[in-house]
Amino acid sequence: MNLRIEAVPLGPFETNAYLLTAEGSKECVVVDAPKGAGENLLGEIKARGLTPTHLFITHGHWDHMCDAADFKTAGCKIIAHLADQIPIEQIETVRTRYQSMLPWLTDEDFRSTKVDRWVDEGDTVEALGLTFEIRHVPGHCPGSILFYNAQEKVSFVGDAIFKNSVGRTDLPGGNWNQLLQSIRTRIYTLPDDTHLLPGHGDTTTVGAEKASNPYAKPA
Repeated sequence: MNLRIEAVPLGPFETNAYLLTAEGSKECVVVDAPKGAGENLLGEIKARGLTPTHLFITHGHWDHMCDAADFKTAGCKIIAHLADQIPIEQIETVRTRYQSMLPWLTDEDFRSTKVDRWVDEGDTVEALGLTFEIRHVPGHCPGSILFYNAQEKVSFVGDAIFKNSVGRTDLPGGNWNQLLQSIRTRIYTLPDDTHLLPGHGDTTTVGAEKASNPYAKPA
């Protein structure tokens, strides 16, 4: 199978939404739904005659699930980790914090979304004829997960790790030691040639980060 991955940075934090399509299939999968994803990606999906089947949410921070409700309405099955249930399904609990940083955000930017399936370490999700393994990578926030496909050598890692950097741990639920443990035991144990597709910035590989990431050295 030939998996095509398109990264679309959106929203005030240039959060990466990923559109996944496969050769010969009219279905598609979206990874994360930042502000603007509903308008931009769903319009493109419709224009191409594609059917969105799943929305993978790497974690419950607002900039990764702001437009999740649009994908739910479009028929996507929403996949996330239970530890981030409150910010995803009860987003009003974090509205004040985000609006204090970005006062131009309106109540329309805070729409809770019901998750169809809660996944955890070792679970798998079938989509586009591929199997995605779930790994729990807390530290940036409690419900951080990655979606890994061995066949295509790709892992969508959210904000756990970036090219030459790692996710911040000073937000509620963040834990530095836990993040390092997650990176070393859940990300660095993937094959070195695995492409890491983060929630912000450029793609990297497991091998490159093990060799040069200044914040997360291998154990």
